[in-house]
Amino acid sequence: MQNTHITPPSDCTGCGLCANVCSQDAISMTWSKEGFLIPHVNTDNCVNCGLCVKQCIALETNKKRPDEITNITTWGGWNKNQNIHLQSSSGGIFTAIAEHILASNGCVFGVVWKNKYTVCFDKVETVEQLARIRGSKYTHAFPGKVYQNVLSELKTGRPVLFSGTPCQVKALKKYLRKPYDNLLTIDIVCHGIPSHLILEKYIHSNENTSGRTIEHISFRDKPEGWQRFHVTCHYTDGSKSSEALDKDLYMKTFLCDKALNIACYNCRYAHFPRQGDISLGDYWGVEQHNSDWPIDLGISAIIANNEKGHNILNLLSSVLELREEPFSNIYSGQKTVYIRPQTNIPEDRSLVLESLQKESLSHVYDKIIDTVKIKGFRVKRHGIAHQTYQQLQHLKHKTLPSHRGIKLCL
Repeated sequence: MQNTHITPPSDCTGCGLCANVCSQDAISMTWSKEGFLIPHVNTDNCVNCGLCVKQCIALETNKKRPDEITNITTWGGWNKNQNIHLQSSSGGIFTAIAEHILASNGCVFGVVWKNKYTVCFDKVETVEQLARIRGSKYTHAFPGKVYQNVLSELKTGRPVLFSGTPCQVKALKKYLRKPYDNLLTIDIVCHGIPSHLILEKYIHSNENTSGRTIEHISFRDKPEGWQRFHVTCHYTDGSKSSEALDKDLYMKTFLCDKALNIACYNCRYAHFPRQGDISLGDYWGVEQHNSDWPIDLGISAIIANNEKGHNILNLLSSVLELREEPFSNIYSGQKTVYIRPQTNIPEDRSLVLESLQKESLSHVYDKIIDTVKIKGFRVKRHGIAHQTYQQLQHLKHKTLPSHRGIKLCL
């Protein structure tokens, strides 16, 4: 290898497929200075076999992004067990599917917290362990050797459930090289991968302000209901603090889309046909179509992408409430995560990530993210200066009635 990356970091999804295919264990996933997982090659161990490059999903020659929405069934749904429903990020569908796999002497691979800074893939074997996988974890997950481990289990004939982002499901399928009847995959409807710097700065700021040490973070608690979920910090002394998503600094920074992995803006895998047998997300906007559903507890958007996905959901009809919905209803509430447009990279992205390396999260949010440029100056996004500028722009383009045959414009 002439460089330390399999593919330029701007194209890398951080899926870790290259590290799994390397027979020499010469590749490790490390944090880039911008806070994203990228492959690093130990050139002393590398034998230049080229397999990592051949397998890399970011280097696939076919970069077409099809949107063939055919042969799918979509539902809004939730788990009939109210405790599981409440503990889940949205409707508790994943838990029901995972419990079914475990009851068949299978195993489940998903993302767990390793420590307060790090999430990684792990295997669970019991219903009690499922709580570790349940719930959203809005940060980049270390893949480790998960694709190797999935293959080992598949070869024994056990049922295996794998849950991950679309690019991770794609990576698994490419690693396996052939379909397995005993594998079920779920791709999570993904907003994008935020920089790990956000989590690091968020924890540092919280601990400095509170004088307590964070043990773990719950990103999707429901004290005010699913639609206004909370981020809860659990401390080592047993106490906790909680902020609604529109007040929490981590969620506001994440959802501004100015600190995502650059490959996420034009993701080829957030499209149809999707990567998983089943796709799971939140049914945002459900209240416009089905106001009588238990919305406060959370409603999942569920897509069966093939016969295997459809069959498993049919088997679970006794534990899941599934209401078939037009895909257009689900799509309208979260358009860009189902069919991601060709998106321009936000102008401030580089500045945000560069500033996060040196400044506090609150400083970066207040001085960059929550501002707009007007004539070279930054002003608060919803401040008086911005509102005045918008009003002037509106007047400038307003067409007035003609006077003596001449159209006047301000």
